[in-house]
Amino acid sequence: MPVRQYNRMSKTYSEGVLGIIVQPIRRAPATTIRGDFDADSRALLKTRTAYYANVVITNESGDALSLYAPRFNPVFRDGGPSDVILMGFGGDLPNCPETPQPESFDHRGDRWVTCMVNVSTPSRPITGLQYMDPPYGSEGHYPGDPSPDFNKYYDLGTIIWS
Repeated sequence: MPVRQYNRMSKTYSEGVLGIIVQPIRRAPATTIRGDFDADSRALLKTRTAYYANVVITNESGDALSLYAPRFNPVFRDGGPSDVILMGFGGDLPNCPETPQPESFDHRGDRWVTCMVNVSTPSRPITGLQYMDPPYGSEGHYPGDPSPDFNKYYDLGTIIWS
């Protein structure tokens, strides 16, 4: 899929093509998430299920891209929003390694395998992942930066894997 990335430091855009494969969504008890959670968070996790999927990202175009964690939002069977958000996810889920971003991602065939984790109730299962980065989602706009004058590249509609 074509991507367009904004580099805030140089105030420039780079374009390229990524391959994204989302493997099947699996589930595990949310209590199996290891991390430094307070008592209230730990109690909440006892009533939830962790839904996770390994994601394979490849550089298909060979363009120099600054790879960052792609924005994926969970898709629920009922279409509603998430009731649990893991902010600053520092936990660890067995079979779902949180792999750091590669230092460089500027050659055709470069590959990054990571895992996306979301938490929900068993009655509201997560059935897919929705890709939100440009050009399919909205551009992240920083205060003081000029608005993009190429809106044709944005809001083309999200891509959903289910």
